[in-house]
Amino acid sequence: MDELPNSFDVIVVGTGMPECIVAAAAARVGKKVLHMDRNGYYGGDWASFSYDKFMEWVQEMQIREPPSRTPIDLVAQLASFLEEDENLILCPVRGKSIANVVHKCYIKDTPDTPVEAEGNNTENSTTDQSNPDETTKNGASELTSGSDSTESAEKTNEANNGNKSADSGSSNLRTPAIQTVSLQQQEWTTSAFMENRRKFNIDLAPKIMFWREQVPCSRADVFSTKNVTVVEKRMLMKFLNFCLKFEEQTDEYKGYEDKPFIEFLRSKKLTSNVEHFVLHAIAMVDETCDTLEGLKATQRFLDSLGRNGKSPFVCTCYGSAELPQCFCRLCAVYEGMYYLKRKVDGILCDHDNKCHGIVSMGQRISCQYLVMESSYAPFEFHAITSPDRISRAILITDGSLYPSEKQENTLLRLPPSAGVKNPITVLEFSHKNYVCPEDLYLVYMSCRSWNLTAEEDFRSTVELLFSTESTSEDKKNQKPNLLWSVFFNQKDTSVMDLSTNVPTGVFLTSSPDVGLDYEHAMKQARDIFEAMCPGEEFLPRAPDPEDILNEAHNNPGDEGNGGKIENDVNNLDDAYGEPDATDACDDQNTPESSEVTTTDENEL
Repeated sequence: MDELPNSFDVIVVGTGMPECIVAAAAARVGKKVLHMDRNGYYGGDWASFSYDKFMEWVQEMQIREPPSRTPIDLVAQLASFLEEDENLILCPVRGKSIANVVHKCYIKDTPDTPVEAEGNNTENSTTDQSNPDETTKNGASELTSGSDSTESAEKTNEANNGNKSADSGSSNLRTPAIQTVSLQQQEWTTSAFMENRRKFNIDLAPKIMFWREQVPCSRADVFSTKNVTVVEKRMLMKFLNFCLKFEEQTDEYKGYEDKPFIEFLRSKKLTSNVEHFVLHAIAMVDETCDTLEGLKATQRFLDSLGRNGKSPFVCTCYGSAELPQCFCRLCAVYEGMYYLKRKVDGILCDHDNKCHGIVSMGQRISCQYLVMESSYAPFEFHAITSPDRISRAILITDGSLYPSEKQENTLLRLPPSAGVKNPITVLEFSHKNYVCPEDLYLVYMSCRSWNLTAEEDFRSTVELLFSTESTSEDKKNQKPNLLWSVFFNQKDTSVMDLSTNVPTGVFLTSSPDVGLDYEHAMKQARDIFEAMCPGEEFLPRAPDPEDILNEAHNNPGDEGNGGKIENDVNNLDDAYGEPDATDACDDQNTPESSEVTTTDENEL
């Protein structure tokens, strides 16, 4: 085991999004940072996996039951690290935030024949029948590239209007595609699927982002839909113009600040159709949301329109976990130290309940501040109330919910309806995001749980949107076939107060929330940073490379006019002369001179 330095300014435990942001921000202002994780991969509950690694994760979540107590002999060993007036708070051996994992595969071993019986159309299998093969280790993809490449999350589709149920709304979603796009779905077999499995990057908690800064949007940006009348469009335009600058018109919503957003919408004499669009398609909140939060959500949506096509969203390539890893790289650039597969055995506190450091794998490491993801923290740090749960589904299908020639990404939000208690967010990604093979789609569903399991929460939605049997009726309706699915529940500590029971100098971060973007994680990270480093700038912009090069000139030890670096370059030019045209072409073809660009600009 490698020995670490015995003291750091900040120790960060867990590599989820908020922890990675805190680590990067602290290192950026000169703090000595140790960033560690008990897992052998980055991301924690925010991770992205190759197919084989994801199946390993599924099996681990299904069979693992963490021990509830630290072994007695380890407790005695940890006590030897205590100094005078200190006490040791034991950390859980293995926290578990995932439950009720169910995996099913509907892919046939061989293609159907014309005379095959209907009862043999599909084959259902559970995870223990679909273990990764012996090529798991060689087949796993490294999550180390693509963090700078982004694509628009296209087609923000609202499935229904104000007077229609989720059933009829989803029918509207598919109707335009049937009229304009002819799908020829490939019939996938187990062997074909496994041959392409290395092209998957599967997220545990998929997120997309709003474009930055306010950009004026035209009427066409907002009102391209035919599901509202001309009068309703004018009504909607007037309301959205108010939302863009609602802070300057406090009289308009005075008295409604803490009341439900839906009550405020009704006070504006909007039609039920317009109310529905604002609530579910623009603000994307539920009916329990208060007015201020609803106005902010609407404003954020409108501020993001127009930056890249008509979509207000942008999503990462290669999976959402590329973003946390970007912040890890930033932390490492500013001398942050990383250590995976290293757990925290206990936390050292004095009699005033102030954190002094941690004990990890037989070493005492001191720190001023300790930042931990909530599942890594001792049970004593958690509130008495049980956390909420999020239901998540990961599906692989052979067709798009909203087919188009461009194979764009789709965002679908299903409001509550019969059998659906809470809103369900559906994200569909194509191969253009480098998360799945061509002709397949990766679909994510998320919502707040109301049943015992995620599979129960999503059963009616899956039946509504997809088919698990290749019936003639489904083929006629172009209903995508469900090939593979995983359902699981995740603890949601984002709605809990994580600062009540913690020692001084300790900060807990939450699990991924049910929200669409990273707003909660970013706000949480900023608040923690400002508490640790008051007065310091949060993530200041890095200097340009040319500025760093210029600062290196004329330093002590440099020689001559313009500095040693410039003289060396001039000497090289004198020795070898001017480059010819062939050299110039060769230079342009080197990897260093190439640019990463997004060549496919998809529109809503």
